[in-house]
Amino acid sequence: MHASTSRFARAVRRLNALCDTQPYVTGWCLIGLPDGGVRADRHGARAFPAASTRKVAVMMAALRAVHRGELDLDARLSIDGRYRDRVFTGLLQHLDPGLRLSLRDAVTLMIIQSDNLSTAHVLDLVGLDAVNDLCASAGLTGTRHRHALIPRLAPDHPVDASNVTTPGDQARLLELIARGSAAEPEANRLLGCPPELCSFALDVLCHQQFRDTLPALLPYGTKVAHKSGAGWRDVSDGGVFFGDDGPRYVLAVYTDELPAVLPDGLPGFSGARVHIAHLSRACWEEMHP
Repeated sequence: MHASTSRFARAVRRLNALCDTQPYVTGWCLIGLPDGGVRADRHGARAFPAASTRKVAVMMAALRAVHRGELDLDARLSIDGRYRDRVFTGLLQHLDPGLRLSLRDAVTLMIIQSDNLSTAHVLDLVGLDAVNDLCASAGLTGTRHRHALIPRLAPDHPVDASNVTTPGDQARLLELIARGSAAEPEANRLLGCPPELCSFALDVLCHQQFRDTLPALLPYGTKVAHKSGAGWRDVSDGGVFFGDDGPRYVLAVYTDELPAVLPDGLPGFSGARVHIAHLSRACWEEMHP
């Protein structure tokens, strides 16, 4: 067995063993990038609440519109007060209305701070239909963007009441961004974005400020281009992991049906973050050269 194939198989076994110990649902998808896109998953096609991981697709839909000449990253947009009472995370909701940002900065805040006010204004320009069209073009068959602003839902809400994606879809999207940044023509075609815009997206994802899930247990300075999310009953994160020679693998992890309190006494949301961090560490130990 080739060494990289053996490492991948060990990573898969360790991921499944860790998931088997948890009293909630974990889905993941792992893609080896230099290994021809070798892929494995657990509940990879199951629909999970997308939470803020949806913003990766929103970003790529905006960048596709930029490439088409429909939007301009340097254009200014006014962050007004329309949505301030309808968002839950981010920085801009706490600032005075009327701040003017470039679309570039609004997209950046949407990703690195998960700023929901910024997201709402970006979606005003892009539209949900364009985001869903981007997902369809990229082959994300289990992803549906239903809401620009996330509704307040009970923890036991039907999954289809929210925006949804699958571990396989999110991993595929991240893989396409990584391959698109390396000027692989098929990835650029599917995303409708040239290499320079894919590289911009990857760079923004590398500046993510919330690092308490996938990167949490990795060595200081490990480069991960990722976007996390959390909803009323779920925690998730998906990212591209780099080695010295560039992108090495993609790992997307989604949890669902989190209990309020775990058997060890930890809150469900805290335990899920620790769980995702351990999954990421196990994967890094096997996949890092």
